[in-house]
Amino acid sequence: MWKLIFWGIIIWIVIQLLKRGLKINKNHAPMPNNQDEANIDSASFENMVQCEQCQVHLPRSEAFLVNGKFYCSKAHIKSDAEYN
Repeated sequence: MWKLIFWGIIIWIVIQLLKRGLKINKNHAPMPNNQDEANIDSASFENMVQCEQCQVHLPRSEAFLVNGKFYCSKAHIKSDAEYN
């Protein structure tokens, strides 16, 4: 009889540990695999430049390039020209 109780307790402990392990795994975000990393297109990354006037960083494709300096807006081009 004691053997049956002993094995019942052991089985119950194992089940509880398995449930806890599964619950922990559900709470964590899945790790990305190499295939997900391969799907990221390197062309989607773009160089950032800094506005000469306000020092904000913006994508190079959205910046204005005037006399070798980058600006975030036409107003900053004008205000920098007035300042110099």
